[in-house]
Amino acid sequence: MTDDAELLQRIRAGACDEFAELVRRHQTRIFGILYRYERDHHRLEDLAQETFVKAWHALAQFDGRAPFEHWISRIAARTAIDHLRREKRHKNNVGLPELGDDALEWLQQSDVKDELDSRCAAEIVHRAMNELSPTDRVIITMLEMEGWSIKEIAAATGISNIAVRVRAVRARGKLKHILEKYLHHE
Repeated sequence: MTDDAELLQRIRAGACDEFAELVRRHQTRIFGILYRYERDHHRLEDLAQETFVKAWHALAQFDGRAPFEHWISRIAARTAIDHLRREKRHKNNVGLPELGDDALEWLQQSDVKDELDSRCAAEIVHRAMNELSPTDRVIITMLEMEGWSIKEIAAATGISNIAVRVRAVRARGKLKHILEKYLHHE
């Protein structure tokens, strides 16, 4: 089996059909990255296709200093950020008050706070995450939920290590403030 470097060499030499092999090799990783940000299957497929189309168009820019897998993962992360930005512009997020009085009463009960149902807790975190900027949401998801290192996040997003650290600290603070607001909503 040929490695990615050999395959890329053949593609650049005119064997365009070989790109399908690159897609096959890396689609699981790309779908995995994108699935963290979009759960709708059709949109997920569109985002994966968008990622591979971007990779195809930018293939000449791939210099081989890092593995192809890292390069295309970075494209997927940027595609996810762009998607989240588009969604935030087009989507009218439902705030916690719009969930209804029952949900608010449930959250205000101190005995219930200690035993949050995991599905409800996940919904609260999801709503809080939606209030973060798309980039902050990607950084927090990669760092806290997926276990990526600062260096990996920097490579995937194109943001410096220091900027990733700063954004992560600020995003955690914002997230904490948002969650406190939801849990102590009056």
